[in-house]
Amino acid sequence: MSESQPKPDEGQKNQEFASDMGIRFLGNVDGAQVLELDLEQKHMSRANRAHGGVLFTLLDSALGRSVLQHLPEGQGCATVEIKINYFRPVQTGRIMAKGWMRELTKSLGYAEGEVLNQEGKTLAKASGTFFLTKTMRQEDRERV
Repeated sequence: MSESQPKPDEGQKNQEFASDMGIRFLGNVDGAQVLELDLEQKHMSRANRAHGGVLFTLLDSALGRSVLQHLPEGQGCATVEIKINYFRPVQTGRIMAKGWMRELTKSLGYAEGEVLNQEGKTLAKASGTFFLTKTMRQEDRERV
């Protein structure tokens, strides 16, 4: 597979956090990395709506996966920064995150994404920058 060809989704391998959250990875759909989540009580804030961190997690995962699919096999990326805007609350139902890789340089990837409710209304949008790594996993380094 050439470097410019997207890689198929590898499922939830080594994704205990996402699995515990209930996130399902649907893979590449029409050029976007797509994830979905059926909201449960554990996803709710004290105000009884989906916690902003849940939407943030979906977007971070969708954006990161959109960058990963364009990297050579074995390489990885790490979130440098994400900017998110929340537009409306959601309390029930299935929500879907979509992420698109927009720019790729030698050391950085830039992606954009959105979270939608079941009616297709935008709940949140985000843009993020990701540091490209030579390997998928990096060992902890001693801090100076």
